[in-house]
Amino acid sequence: MNTMTKRAVSVMLSLLVCTVGGSACLLSCGDSSDGGSTTNENSTEAVTTVDTEAVTESLYTYPEVDYGGSAFRFLNAEDVYSMRAQIDREGLTGESLDDVMYERCREVERRVNVVLEETCRGVDTELIAEAYKILMAGEDAYDAIYVPTRDMGRLTAENALYNLYDFEELHLDSPWWIQTYNDAIALGDSLYGAAGYSQLMVMDSLWCLYFNEDMMTNLDLDKPYDLVRQGTWTIDRFAEYMKAAANLNGDSDFLYREGGSCIWGVSMCDLSQFLYGFGAAILRNQDGVLTPAYNEPLFINGFEKLITEMSVSSGYVFPKNDAASDDTPGSYINIFEVERAMFVPAELSKTARLRDKDFSFGVVPFPKYDETQERYYAIPFYGTPVYTIPVTVKDAVRSAVIGDVMTYISYEKVLPVFREDTLEQKGLRNEDSIEMLDLIIRSSTPNLLFVHNIGSELQTAVNAALKKGETSIASAIAKYEPKMQKAIDAVNAQLKE
Repeated sequence: MNTMTKRAVSVMLSLLVCTVGGSACLLSCGDSSDGGSTTNENSTEAVTTVDTEAVTESLYTYPEVDYGGSAFRFLNAEDVYSMRAQIDREGLTGESLDDVMYERCREVERRVNVVLEETCRGVDTELIAEAYKILMAGEDAYDAIYVPTRDMGRLTAENALYNLYDFEELHLDSPWWIQTYNDAIALGDSLYGAAGYSQLMVMDSLWCLYFNEDMMTNLDLDKPYDLVRQGTWTIDRFAEYMKAAANLNGDSDFLYREGGSCIWGVSMCDLSQFLYGFGAAILRNQDGVLTPAYNEPLFINGFEKLITEMSVSSGYVFPKNDAASDDTPGSYINIFEVERAMFVPAELSKTARLRDKDFSFGVVPFPKYDETQERYYAIPFYGTPVYTIPVTVKDAVRSAVIGDVMTYISYEKVLPVFREDTLEQKGLRNEDSIEMLDLIIRSSTPNLLFVHNIGSELQTAVNAALKKGETSIASAIAKYEPKMQKAIDAVNAQLKE
């Protein structure tokens, strides 16, 4: 067993950490890892390496099935925003991740004697449009559908998906399924879509903070890794770094001009991401019941803290240009790439864009609200697809069996290469950031706003208020609360039917 494989297995085992307060981290729960090292949500301690063969033998027994070379048809998302979504590849390319993804699919075919037939559609609108159309028509067109998380509510409201808890063939409490993510999107005794490692977007899409290490060195600032480790990486400490970096640098003001030279502390996408970093969500899953969280003190106080520390008018924050693509001069990503901002929030997939830059960069999680906050939070992309079984399929048990096999083989073979080769060796440049990567992944929490399509208007109002520097969100909450509460009640009522 080579060093790379051992390290990848050790990393995977280090992810088996407990949740705090019922919130979702990434993998299955436990007070300590299988390797015996005690850990917590914010710990980045290594665990003892475990041999791959021992791990795989203890984890999985392949089902004794033979599906006679039949087609297994599944609808999935296309790759998007530099994120991997597509599961199968056309052939071997010599690129390590593509090759292991291709070989994974061929092994699935051999194990259960099927032919995989993947259809990919755009994750924003095309995938749900096709899924909704065929399901409402009662068509048996797909054996499984990877439904974008934000579209789940639309299909469950139509009773178009099976409850995955009804299938013992799906080992949802095993580490190849992202148990705590799935626990967070389950309500009552129902889970209609499950996140697992056959679909890499669930990790590729996690939001974190990138920072320019060279800028920090030039400003004689300590890199924030130790603050993260100590649990003291808070919005107040982040603000200190941001303010230290902001510099007119010869410009007359902090307005953007192509060819200008001013430096911002942070180049922003959506300020509300920092609210989610505080654990201040609009909706909460409270013991399997959908609950409003927008009226909690943390949400109100978090908003006020961001207004105080991150007003666009201060010059510390470069605002997002909604009309700009990532490659447009003056986009929030471009501002960081041309070294005119110390920080930028972005998905982990953005490491692919930054790997050829001349400056050194690192990653850390979003800061806490204060030091009493128990853990860090990382929010994945709103369209993260989850595995579902449509009620139109003729053999739902077969879909459960094949889905579990595909997800397990992905966990065993694809995940180590994705982590070690794609994110770590080709993306991140130092051991500190690789350590932070583990913590960010452990901090994954689904945004229930997208799962249930409740609260998007309030989130838009929050972002607008933060951008304008408004001092209160109370009027927006009052405006949208009746509509949100009605929708929450409707979801909870459906659980009782």
